Amino acid sequence: MLAPLLRNSLKLATAAFITAAIALWTERVEFVWYPLMAVVVVTDDSDDQTLKAATSRVLGTAMGGLITFIVHTIVQGWPGVLLSLLVMIPVLRYCGWSSGLATGGLLSVMFLMIPDYTRLDWNYVFNRGLDTVVGCIIAILVGLLFWPWGAYGELHQEDQNLRRRLTEQLERYSLWLSGQQERPLPLAVAPLSAALQRIEQIIAKERRGARREKLRRTGWSRRVLLWQHTHFHWIAWEQMLSELPDAVVQRSPLIRSSVKAMHQELGQGQASEAPAPMEQWRTMAAECNLPVLTTLAVAQEQQPLHGSVRALARSVPC
Repeated sequence: MLAPLLRNSLKLATAAFITAAIALWTERVEFVWYPLMAVVVVTDDSDDQTLKAATSRVLGTAMGGLITFIVHTIVQGWPGVLLSLLVMIPVLRYCGWSSGLATGGLLSVMFLMIPDYTRLDWNYVFNRGLDTVVGCIIAILVGLLFWPWGAYGELHQEDQNLRRRLTEQLERYSLWLSGQQERPLPLAVAPLSAALQRIEQIIAKERRGARREKLRRTGWSRRVLLWQHTHFHWIAWEQMLSELPDAVVQRSPLIRSSVKAMHQELGQGQASEAPAPMEQWRTMAAECNLPVLTTLAVAQEQQPLHGSVRALARSVPC
């Protein structure tokens, strides 16, 4: 999570610096508040979200400035702000620009900052709208040129991170079951959950953006469902396994074969046997003199876990 936060902080700081420099160069420092506020509001870690926020910001500024100017030629002060908002809300909704409502309302209140209402004319409205557009353009260009958001690169990175953690743990279980090392401790839940949560956040943003069709084609929507299923059953399976004595686990050939198969599928990409049916687990419990209820409880988690891992290994997205 540190890399995205650092990237967004640098993006925001750079955009704000360039905006202030342009305001100083064009001698518009007196109103630098408007483009800087636009930069802060629209900058997002997703380029699509930045563009969407910038569009809402520009539309809200244009309509808010126009309505506020017209109303303030008749009514001034707080009554003018109230009347502007009462007119602005239905107009923006009628035009389908509800996303710009917050910006328009804020702009209406900000006009109270003007020390002399005689300065509120068409020229003032145009210049403040231009300041906002400049801030939005700078925020978009900085994001696209210097810190483009590689959504799919980050998805692959988090996906590989999860696969690596599970593969290494399965290898440790395989070595333990073959008597080559001590029993491993269950994986910490927090790193697994954080990686999965990041994948879910990226996919949610891509679904709301312009590249949602690409998301569907690449198969990430299905893959995140597999990861959620795997995450749930992995935690339950490890917790259940940790409560069983070593002798019980090591006398269970289906646990050993399933762990080996998952490791081959996820770590080496090799085809392996399918998860064993529940009837086979019952037979094994009777033949190996294992506690039936405990064995079946482990099977209830290991069987779907094995199936999810198998599906993950065979459905690598583009």
